[in-house]
Amino acid sequence: MGNAALKLSPPLELWLEEFKSTLEVLLDAYCVVDISGKVVDFNLAFTELVGESHRKILKSGSLSDLVRFNSEVNPGPQAMSTEKSLRLDEVVGSTKAHPELQLIIGAVPIFSRTKEVVGALITMRNVTAESELLSKYDQKKKVSVTDGLTNLNNKIHIEDIISKAVKNTLRDSRPMTIVMCDIDHFKRVNDTYGHQAGDYVLKLVASTLKGMMRETDHAGRFGGEEFIVLLNNCPETGALIFSERFRKVIEKTLFIFEGKRIPITLSQGTATLSIGWQEGLNPENLKTELIQQADSALYEAKKQGRNKVIQFKKP
Repeated sequence: MGNAALKLSPPLELWLEEFKSTLEVLLDAYCVVDISGKVVDFNLAFTELVGESHRKILKSGSLSDLVRFNSEVNPGPQAMSTEKSLRLDEVVGSTKAHPELQLIIGAVPIFSRTKEVVGALITMRNVTAESELLSKYDQKKKVSVTDGLTNLNNKIHIEDIISKAVKNTLRDSRPMTIVMCDIDHFKRVNDTYGHQAGDYVLKLVASTLKGMMRETDHAGRFGGEEFIVLLNNCPETGALIFSERFRKVIEKTLFIFEGKRIPITLSQGTATLSIGWQEGLNPENLKTELIQQADSALYEAKKQGRNKVIQFKKP
């Protein structure tokens, strides 16, 4: 949009005339500001973002009156003249008319033929819809890998994580341990106190487990009342310490639902993989075998009276 009514510096007026056809094909909102920061040229997309008429922008529209910058840097000509870089990219901001929008703002200086900064070209891209789309995608992705009740990994995802951990163990010769955990007499909890009480117990056990793990560990809901824990870089001794501590914490935790205390204990089985790469080893087969070993140890813990931790030992 040309602005003959405005009094522009000759170098800026010359630049606008020279690049008029280039500016007309820009899809993003843009404006041109003079050395004082006053908006002297812009397109229709810019007026829509700032929510002001063409006439009002020309009459009183300095860039700082129209746009908010979520940064100490205002990408105008004054900043351009002092910055070492001749381009400012990805300054985040919004417009005062639409503070809910998220804009990515870029700026390039406009030079006179004597290499002096006489203004700046400001471009603004509205990424609000894109951010919302990415947020929805992340949420959908999280739902696809997360158990809805406990917020732990679901069975499919935790098995994928274990598969990768087995490959890392084979490559790096660092031990890893699988812990299978089962809530003792869980059917009795549902039958006696109701399924809502059962859900309450599952969620509290899961949140307790998450609070005890390291950042490098992972946990998932493996079945109805069964959980699986991956302890990375953890030998048998460390696995026993973790499992016993978890067992004791659950045993001492007060599970109270609708005024009634529910006694809860855990049985656990552990299996550790600590070997380096050997010809013929299949990571997927090793993962299956490791889970079966932990499950076998869990069965033995229940067989021995429950509320125990049993480590798998090869015969």
